[in-house]
Amino acid sequence: MNQVQPTSLGDAYPALCNFLRLTSLTLSAPQLALTVQVGDDWRHSGVMNYGQLPAATLREVLSSQPMETTFLECDQLSLSTHSQSGLHSEANPIPVLVGRLHSTDSRYHFTIYVPGLAVDRLSEVQVKTLQYLTQQMLLCLALAQPTTPSPSLAATPRIKVSEPSDGVDFLSRVVALNPSGAIYDRVQHGHPRLADLVAQLQSCLSYKQLGQLLGTYLPYFFPHQSGRLVLFSTPPESFTVLTEWGDPKPLTAVEQQCCYSQGQLSAPLPRVGQECHQCQVTHCPQQVTKCIVLGMVNDTTCIVQLVQAEAAPFTLVQTTLLKKLSEQILFVMQRLLLLEDLQDQALKDPLTGLLNRRHAETVLNSLCQAGKQQNISIILIDIDHFKAINDTYGHQAGDAVLKNIGMLLRGHVRAQDIVCRYGGEEFCMVLLDTTPEVALKRAEKIRRAVKYVTNSFNGQALPPITISLGVASFPDHGETPHTLVTLADRALYWAKNHGRDRVISVDHMLSGAECS
Repeated sequence: MNQVQPTSLGDAYPALCNFLRLTSLTLSAPQLALTVQVGDDWRHSGVMNYGQLPAATLREVLSSQPMETTFLECDQLSLSTHSQSGLHSEANPIPVLVGRLHSTDSRYHFTIYVPGLAVDRLSEVQVKTLQYLTQQMLLCLALAQPTTPSPSLAATPRIKVSEPSDGVDFLSRVVALNPSGAIYDRVQHGHPRLADLVAQLQSCLSYKQLGQLLGTYLPYFFPHQSGRLVLFSTPPESFTVLTEWGDPKPLTAVEQQCCYSQGQLSAPLPRVGQECHQCQVTHCPQQVTKCIVLGMVNDTTCIVQLVQAEAAPFTLVQTTLLKKLSEQILFVMQRLLLLEDLQDQALKDPLTGLLNRRHAETVLNSLCQAGKQQNISIILIDIDHFKAINDTYGHQAGDAVLKNIGMLLRGHVRAQDIVCRYGGEEFCMVLLDTTPEVALKRAEKIRRAVKYVTNSFNGQALPPITISLGVASFPDHGETPHTLVTLADRALYWAKNHGRDRVISVDHMLSGAECS
């Protein structure tokens, strides 16, 4: 196979890499492949290999055959299940999820392959996320239209594939994707760095990065204007400046008049690309101002505020540029929202909404470092006789109890404390700046509060529940997270073995005293 550097994809490379990374995260698939073909000639095509699939496995995946299973047709995306070829295919077929991306430009042909997955294993959220990622990726390629492949490329010599650098490598030649088109050329002619900006926007993973990136490019695009990029969120209302350039005085006047900063938004809310006509420079009315919505996602709005430094009006190219920029900013905001949702799914328990065990362990590893003088206490909590609730009333009733306990625990922690579902019917609380004595009192307060929780399911009252709790503190009882959790767990089960419905600290456990 031919080795191709990322430059062979031109401005499309960041968008395609970002598509693969987010698809891998969405599907929890460490390895996948994307075939890219320009035109109808297969010789002008190539493969992007994400996750370093072995060459032999990659060939089997790409030559997989359709299975008579679920076929799902979505907007701009068709999903089907194939069977991976190879010696094992008949005895124990390995499914391959195959997705064909439908570009409005007939010169593009994209197909993604995900080994080990099938259509019927996808959740509704995963399907919707894949649709969004597909739509975003295809729209991002609008500024990277392919040119007619050169016949000479077919004669490219075959060389050995080198090790991939960042998880994405090319195992066959892909023709260069270069921008073209009359509309694009007019904008690109005035601003040759636009394609660079669009390409780099695909790697933005936070609003901070977005502000830093646009802070580099916007002064170049608008050299005769003062301007800034602002993020407006509600509720609660916040007005955050991501980046600004030029004279700050007229921008201050704009902020005082802007309906966003004053909280004067009225229904219907402004659309993407719409201007706020309240913004004006009161001390210098001859200066032209623009306050334009670049993107809106849920309760977050990104706006750009520009003040013309000279009497000359905004050029047609700049107006067109703002429209193009608003399209790309909207894609970035949607991606950031998606990443936030995916990160929440990775850190939170879906049933109770509490943080999960992984996050609690990460926090403890960070806090319990040698040399730190902070007192940290943890409380491990277990619901007594929880199995009997599941066996008698069903698992949905048990889920209702877990949700209620989660809500109660959230009400017994401060803003700096952490409460998580540790697994099954166990919960964990991490209390910062808390001595063993205070933690023991807090645990006892929680134990008593649980007795007043009324649990019911489908109109049927459930019996009262009790909990057992184990308390350990850093650095009194241990100087490593593992030691601390182990001791708290031992205290918890000491409580369960001595009658349940009680709080036991490590000190009480070691002394053999019983706390009622």
